[in-house]
Amino acid sequence: MKCPFCDTEMIHGYLNCGNAIWSERKHKISTLPDSVEKYALHLETPLLSPHHIESFCCPKCQKIILDVSEYDHNLD
Repeated sequence: MKCPFCDTEMIHGYLNCGNAIWSERKHKISTLPDSVEKYALHLETPLLSPHHIESFCCPKCQKIILDVSEYDHNLD
């Protein structure tokens, strides 16, 4: 995959994480999305195993691209 920012060939890999949320705001206490958030993407971990999100990393501009289409969200 070519980086959409600098056109360098990206490195395929995995973001290894636990419970994570993408949001328009910072969460100070919990990473659980709430009903007030207009745009949220919840990347939750399975109960007993690590969570791996397939991704591509650009070695030049150091940006990561994730395909999160299969995760819970309210981006519609």
